[in-house]
Amino acid sequence: MFIWMNLNLTILTFLISCFFYSTYYKHILLTLISLEFMMINLMMSMYMILIKLNFNIFIIAMFISIMVCEGILGLSILVYMIRNSGNDYSLTLNLIKW
Repeated sequence: MFIWMNLNLTILTFLISCFFYSTYYKHILLTLISLEFMMINLMMSMYMILIKLNFNIFIIAMFISIMVCEGILGLSILVYMIRNSGNDYSLTLNLIKW
């Protein structure tokens, strides 16, 4: 019972992070933070489901490594964009120049 209640809480926080992602679309840094929050919530819900079903938790280690690679890629794009344009506004981003 307690694990399912925590699972509902993680799903609720995932939906809240999806809402933050859709509202903070003007700055790339805020969208990256929202994406990382979504990934952490998704990892916690996967962990609780795997614990409840008595499966192997090796998948969580692979998921964490994918999360780290996604975060590094996003931050490198953010640094590149700030060096070229001087800000992190997504509205000034012109994808035709890339």
